[in-house]
Amino acid sequence: MTTITLTFDPDNPAEVEKARSVLDRLAPPAPAPDPEVLRQKVIALLRGYGEKRTEYIRHVAQASPAAAEYDDLVAIIGSAKAVGGTHSAIERAWRAKNMPGPFIATDDLGGAVMEQDLADIVLSVLHDVIDEPDPLRAATY
Repeated sequence: MTTITLTFDPDNPAEVEKARSVLDRLAPPAPAPDPEVLRQKVIALLRGYGEKRTEYIRHVAQASPAAAEYDDLVAIIGSAKAVGGTHSAIERAWRAKNMPGPFIATDDLGGAVMEQDLADIVLSVLHDVIDEPDPLRAATY
């Protein structure tokens, strides 16, 4: 048996996210979800978001596989504090959809990155569903 001590400030979103990433690395890998299931989860996630969160996610997806720069994310969201809150809210919503792993991972400098396969799906959903929804499909609901 191994004992691990993890200390973090629960009021600091960056520290909570770092602690969560450590715990996520200790968990056994979850099987990769079906791409269509993943697409539907991304659609559900993005439909509930306004312009700033959507642009935050778009910027990270476009930068992947490299990291989106922290300063660019602050410019999109409006403040450094808001970036942490935005990131935390997105991750909570992603986990609430029973999706494995982080939606967006952050590095020590505040940069954000998304797995390339997920980024491709996110960009496709942003284009097809959010930016230019199919009016014929929308008319059926």
